Formats: sequence, structure tokens, C-alpha cells
Amino acid sequence: MPGSRTFVGTGVFRDQPFTVDVSNLLQRPGARRRVLLSGALVLELDQVDDSGPINADLEVQETGGSVLVRGEVTSYLRMRCNRCLGEVPTDLSISLVQLYVTEPDEDVPRIGSDGSIDLSDAIHDELCLSVPLVPLCSGACRGLCPTCGTDLNVEPCEGHTAERGSPFAALEGWLETSPRGAKTSR
Repeated sequence: MPGSRTFVGTGVFRDQPFTVDVSNLLQRPGARRRVLLSGALVLELDQVDDSGPINADLEVQETGGSVLVRGEVTSYLRMRCNRCLGEVPTDLSISLVQLYVTEPDEDVPRIGSDGSIDLSDAIHDELCLSVPLVPLCSGACRGLCPTCGTDLNVEPCEGHTAERGSPFAALEGWLETSPRGAKTSR
């Protein structure tokens, strides 16, 4: 049937790997269930070149008309070092805690009318927040030579011994110190 969703395992939709059916939990106060999810989400961040599958090991619990989701989300990212542009493989592991409610609330996601919760936004947001703003291959990374682009971690840069002049050197003569120590302009 077009537009229908099929379940995989315990209440996970095949075409939406981070959507979980919690309708049976809502009928049993305090009930909990372990859910294992795996799928892909696009992390559109400048520092992320590629990401691997996202795996989630979660516990879903009914909490009096709402559903609390807790657990661990893991993924693999491939980024570029901010200094030398080398590849930085990164394994991410984050804790996820998210509440879903049956009644509309502007601050808390809502359980769908079909009794499902979509964890994609919560997982996406937590993964994005855990990505380093400035990925480095190591804290001691020496980066690239600003003149010729040589990777200074691999080999020393030769032939650039002459210091470049400051772009502000032409302004140096604009201010001169008077005999009393006050600065005056020419």
C-alpha cells in the first residue's frame, strides 16, 4: 500500500530508521523498552567531510502521559585538520536524553498522532553539538607553511628565512612621540 510504513523488529519503521512506535507504552504507565536503531543522517557541517552509520542504543520509558528516551548514540566522522588539512577520523559517542509529550508544548517534541516519536532531530542536534569546532589531527600539529603550503608535520620548510615585512610598517611613521611622551601625528 503506497504511503504505508512497515515495522522492523520492535516498533521501528523501515523507511524512517529513527522513528519508534510508542503507542503500546502509552497504555502501560511506567513501561520501558530497549530500542536499537541504525541509520544515516546528513550532518551539514563545514568541518565534516563524511559520516558513517549512526547507531543508537536507547531505553524508551512511559512517564505518565509522556515518553522519556535515554541512551547512547555512536557514529564515525571523517573531518579535516584545521591546521594541516590532514584527515581526522573521529569516533563520536554521545548521551541522548529527550522527552516527548502527548499534549502540544512549544519546548518539547510531541508524540505523533499515530503513537510514534521521531528521534532524528534530537540525534542530529546532539551529534552536531559534539563535533569539534576546530578539528585537529593532534594538539602538536604544526600546520602548513603560509608561504609555500608545505606540511610542517612531515618536513621542515626551507628557503623562507627572510622575514616578511609587516603590512602595517607604512603606518609606523605616522605617529611620533613628542618630548613630553605624548603621541602626536605628523
